[in-house]
Amino acid sequence: MTRPGDYIRGADSVASRFSISRFGGPTTYRTSTVSVGITATRIVGNNPRRVQLTIFNRSANSIDLDYVSSVTANGGIPLSASSGVATSTIEDDGETVVAEIYGISSAASSSVFILEVLRV
Repeated sequence: MTRPGDYIRGADSVASRFSISRFGGPTTYRTSTVSVGITATRIVGNNPRRVQLTIFNRSANSIDLDYVSSVTANGGIPLSASSGVATSTIEDDGETVVAEIYGISSAASSSVFILEVLRV
């Protein structure tokens, strides 16, 4: 019997069964925080095991995202200040979900929170 707060993996977990069905095998997740500056900053590296990626802008500054290190302010995918979110899934976005992503901020020291779902 499980208790609230117990973490179950494998065939006993509804989420694990769904991940196996959706992504062809079990998944795990990891989180990180990156400080994005006024020059191009790598937010996530290439990862062929990534099946989903969500980036949250935690700063009061706008951030632009791109798949190339030459990202420019006001020239990439906009991530609005304080609440901007960018999500990519392998089902919706194909191979772009595994690619490196770079960001540039309108001001120094802009924090982004990253949630990656990885196939194990």
